Amino acid sequence: MSSAAPAIEVLTSPEATTMHYGDKVLWTYHHDSVEGKPYFHPLNTSSEDRLSELRPKGHPWHRGLWLSWKYINGVNYWEENPATGQSDGFTRLLKTERSIDDSQQVTIEQQLDYAPAPDGAALLLETRRLVIAPPDSSGNYHIDWSSEFHAAAAIELGRTPVLGEPNGKGYGGYAGLSIRLNKSSVGGTFLTGDGALDAEGIQNISAEWVSFSTEEGASILMMEHPESFRSPTKWYVAPMMPYYSPAILFDAPHSMAAGESLSLRYRIVISPKPIPAVKATAAFHDWTTPATQHRSCNN
Repeated sequence: MSSAAPAIEVLTSPEATTMHYGDKVLWTYHHDSVEGKPYFHPLNTSSEDRLSELRPKGHPWHRGLWLSWKYINGVNYWEENPATGQSDGFTRLLKTERSIDDSQQVTIEQQLDYAPAPDGAALLLETRRLVIAPPDSSGNYHIDWSSEFHAAAAIELGRTPVLGEPNGKGYGGYAGLSIRLNKSSVGGTFLTGDGALDAEGIQNISAEWVSFSTEEGASILMMEHPESFRSPTKWYVAPMMPYYSPAILFDAPHSMAAGESLSLRYRIVISPKPIPAVKATAAFHDWTTPATQHRSCNN
C-alpha cells in the first residue's frame, strides 16, 4: 500500500511566497520592494536536497535563482556595494500580485523597472509572470518564467566584454536569468543535448537546455523557449562556483530604441533524481509543443 503524497501548502506575506511540501520548505520567492531584485531561495527538491545558494562569499549579489541586467547605458545593475547591498543602477519592484489555484499552483505577476538612480526616471520596464507548479507524482516541479521588457528610452544592454573583444575577459558575457548553486554541489555534472560539459566550464555553448545534477543525484534543468530573445543563446557555465545562465548578451550587447520590446521565456525543472539527456530533450519538446506545453518533466 503506497503512502499518501505529502500535503502542499502555500504561505504568503507581503515580502515572500513559500511552498511547503509536507513539513519541508520546497521553495521561497522573495519579493520585498525595499530589497529590489526578487529571487528564489531556497530551491529545494521534494526530497530536501538544497540546490540554491544565497549571497556566497565573494559574490554577495548572487541570489539563488534571479534575473539581473549587467549594464544599462554603462551603469552597473549587477554587482552590489557590500555595505549597502545596492548596485549603482536600481532594480525597482513596483507591484506583486499572486493567485493560487486548487492544485496549489502559484502564479505571481510583477511590475519592475530599472533606473540609474533611486528616484530617477525608468529606462526599462519589466512585466514578469511566474507560474510554479506543485510536485508531480515523481516529485518533480517546475517554474515557468516569462519577462517582457519595454524600453522607456534609448538604451544599450551591456555586459563585461568577452575574449577577443577590447578589454575582453574570460569571465565576460553574463547577464539575465541565473542560478547560483549550493556550494556543496561542486563536482556535479552539467549536461546538454550534446553531452556533459568539462570541469573547466564552457562560456559560449549554444543549447536549448542545460541541466545540472549533484553527485547525490538531485538535478535542475533550465530550458529556453524558442520564442525567447536570441534563442538559442549562448550559456555561461562556471562549474567551480557552481553557476550557470542563458547569457543572452554573450555574443553582443543589445540596443533598444524607446518603445521597443524583448521577451525572455524559460522553464526550470527541479527533480530529486538525475534527468538524463533523452528525458531533458523530451521535456523541452513537450514544453515547446503548444498542445502539451503545460506538462512537467517526469522521470
